[in-house]
Amino acid sequence: MGLHPVAPTAAEACSMALSPDCNPVRVFLIGDATDPHVSTVLARLPKQGTVVIDAATLPSALYRLSPEEGTFIDLAGEQVRLSPQVVARGWIRRLAPAGWDAGTMLGSRAAARLAARMTVLAALLRDARISWMCGVDALFAAENKLVQYRAAQMAGLRVPETFICADPAYLAAELGEPFVIKPLGPGNFTTGDGRDQVVHTQAVTARDLAGVDLLGAPFLAQKLLTARMHLRIVTVDGHAWTAELDAAELPLDWRQAARAHRSFVPSARWESVERDAMRLAQDLQTGFTCQDWIVEDAGPAFVDLNPGGQWLFLPDDMTSQIADSLASWLRGA
Repeated sequence: MGLHPVAPTAAEACSMALSPDCNPVRVFLIGDATDPHVSTVLARLPKQGTVVIDAATLPSALYRLSPEEGTFIDLAGEQVRLSPQVVARGWIRRLAPAGWDAGTMLGSRAAARLAARMTVLAALLRDARISWMCGVDALFAAENKLVQYRAAQMAGLRVPETFICADPAYLAAELGEPFVIKPLGPGNFTTGDGRDQVVHTQAVTARDLAGVDLLGAPFLAQKLLTARMHLRIVTVDGHAWTAELDAAELPLDWRQAARAHRSFVPSARWESVERDAMRLAQDLQTGFTCQDWIVEDAGPAFVDLNPGGQWLFLPDDMTSQIADSLASWLRGA
């Protein structure tokens, strides 16, 4: 019996033709191409069909956008179309680089220009023709620590007792002393003289907070957990990687110790915690997460989730696997 050639599919034909506008998969990375996390993933993606765009670079990456379709400039410098007939996937790292709107006065013409860019970007982020690793609405929800803790509690996970309250005496009575305070909003800001300031987690007493307006810029107050081990768990589309850090002789917020940033080691002994981390990511509809867990005498407890977090400080073999997994998902492999 003779063998008859099988006609290639439309996607296969496009791939063989090597036409920039016929690339079977469009990849959208929302972020700054010079961001190390973005560039690490970009190194694993083809230039044809891959678009890197954020609020700052939108004028150079967007050619045309309408309700029916869009045309963008990919990394090869070619025009590529987004339409219902084209498979597209995306990953949101950052909507804009740090400081892109620094010095812009509210209500000014410059502010109106930047707001218009964000409006266009928001339309792209909510385009149902793109399958997002984590959609923008789920991302914004998951960045809220109260939403995280609510989801974790509903999943039956251990979380530190948490309050937002204007009364330090109430916090001390409920949480014991000292208790922990941490930012509910951004954990960093730029001072008037241009210096970057990080707001670390810290242990305080009610007396420390006397006269402080705790709702002016609301902070979270939590019961102090004594960590034996810190865990950083990264999840990507149902896969998880865990690194651990010995908490001995480290400050409450390990980020304050420079050596801690390069002291995490891969660990395969936290499978149950990984399952909990993946379940939490699924419940929050975040295909990618960086999660922080604390291991104390009573066991592991969830403390933080970032749907656009950092992982490049982890051991090299882990970072490569994480980047490979992200790139593989974006390519549809």
